[in-house]
Amino acid sequence: MNKLIINSKTGEVTQTTLTAEEIQERETYTRDVLPGVLRQQAEQSRAAAYAAEADPLFFKAQRGEATTDEWTAKVAEIKERFPYPGADE
Repeated sequence: MNKLIINSKTGEVTQTTLTAEEIQERETYTRDVLPGVLRQQAEQSRAAAYAAEADPLFFKAQRGEATTDEWTAKVAEIKERFPYPGADE
């Protein structure tokens, strides 16, 4: 596994091999940290989409201007668009 080092002054690019420690750090990040970051991003994206898209349909359904099927379909669409990492919903 390689990494690129870019000199910010000259723009020169150097490619070097990762050390065993750097590889371990990347594996640990990928296993322990990244799933939480991705879940948080999905949660935030879902919350914004629910507020902008699903909530108005819910209130329309409450007033009889839309169906609850339309609302639940929108919720399902949002969940599909922003899946949680490793979750089968």
